[in-house]
Amino acid sequence: MGTQKWKEGIYFTRFQTPRGFRDITPDEVRKYTFVEGRLRDIYAKWGYSEVRTSMMDYYDIIRGGAGEGFADALFKFQDADGKLMSLRGEVTTQIARMLATSLKERRLFYISNCLKYTEDRALTGRESWQAGAELIGGDTVASDAESIALLVNALDALGLRGARVDIGSVEAFRALMSTYGIEDCERVTRSVIAKSADDLRNATDDKEAQEAFAYIMLKRGGPEILDGLVDMAGGCMKAQRDYFRTLFRLLEAYGCADRVCVDLGTIREMKYYNGIVFEAYLGGFGMPVGGGGRYDSMMSEFGLEGMSATGFALSVDLCVKALESRGFEFGSRKSPLKVTYRGGKIEEAIRLAMSMRAGGKNCMVDAAQPGSEEGAGDEGTGVPAPQGKGGLTGD
Repeated sequence: MGTQKWKEGIYFTRFQTPRGFRDITPDEVRKYTFVEGRLRDIYAKWGYSEVRTSMMDYYDIIRGGAGEGFADALFKFQDADGKLMSLRGEVTTQIARMLATSLKERRLFYISNCLKYTEDRALTGRESWQAGAELIGGDTVASDAESIALLVNALDALGLRGARVDIGSVEAFRALMSTYGIEDCERVTRSVIAKSADDLRNATDDKEAQEAFAYIMLKRGGPEILDGLVDMAGGCMKAQRDYFRTLFRLLEAYGCADRVCVDLGTIREMKYYNGIVFEAYLGGFGMPVGGGGRYDSMMSEFGLEGMSATGFALSVDLCVKALESRGFEFGSRKSPLKVTYRGGKIEEAIRLAMSMRAGGKNCMVDAAQPGSEEGAGDEGTGVPAPQGKGGLTGD
């Protein structure tokens, strides 16, 4: 396979996909369509409408929404008119652009492939499939609760029961930074993500700040977690405490509060998050299978001042892997019936196959193999026989 040769003017060294990309076989496609179909069903039941965004967009739009760091990881190229373009790396920014131009619906979902120039270590590739849902407008805390509950219900619908969701708050994090006058915000953030007390001490000399951010790194639980921050940081955390208390009351109504945990060390990559952020985990699976959060600030970037927005994306790739790891039976692929023919009787075989397809059967037409009994018909005439009589085979 690695032999170098010319073929029709193209120089080949090996027949393989580019680094970080892969082809998906029919058996794998069956698993992907199962996951995508289940997610389409659950999103629709919750009143969400499907959208499909462009595979490429203006680079400046993506950079303005998702941030410089994320945008730098995208495939970029120059269009014929000189404008810098990028291939789709995520969908939320594109939906915001659609809302700014013409889209009126407020509950939206998508199932799309996303491309990144740098490899995703979690997926070991540069192409991934996502299934996301976005809720635009409405009461902030009620929308956040719906988004989290839909995420949990979507995983349940796939058969991935037992998922747990960690919730953090960009707003709370920024309020603490402001309260303690933290200047090197990036360094403190990295120390919290790494849960490194040494890095935190190197990031700030303020003992009270160290205590507050160490608390964030170590404490997990319900909304009572915010009580401790109110005691340490004072009034800046009271609004956050009230918000989380209301959020959990609504999650109780959805029946999933016991599967949600406050972990204020939960921080996500995109710069557009400005409220709560959350990630979904499965037992025995070491990485989040999905996540999202509130991104009102990005709506302002597109001229949608005062419009609230929240949402999440599930990794279809990781959902498939998680189901495989649990030994999930996706169902065997039903083989099509096979209509075979001999002696130039292809027209009769085609007519029979077309009749069967009209009746709802899956079938294909093939010439009988030499020496086989296929296509002999009842009297060896070459006309396909009824199922079980040699001319028609399959399940």
